[in-house]
Amino acid sequence: MKIAIIEAFREAGISRTELARRMGKNEKEARRLLDDPDVSTKLPLLVGALAAKPMTTGLMLQLN
Repeated sequence: MKIAIIEAFREAGISRTELARRMGKNEKEARRLLDDPDVSTKLPLLVGALAAKPMTTGLMLQLN
């Protein structure tokens, strides 16, 4: 799920600074989310990132 979020934000051209602003978080948290897919991220932060992304492009997640 995290990799899909990282790719979606990169494709949308949304910077870490802009993501942090939209989420109401500091840039350090946005950096942790977008820079390294191997660093664990808590679900509330992932959900916040999804809520901050404009839904002009499709992002489908499959939970197994």
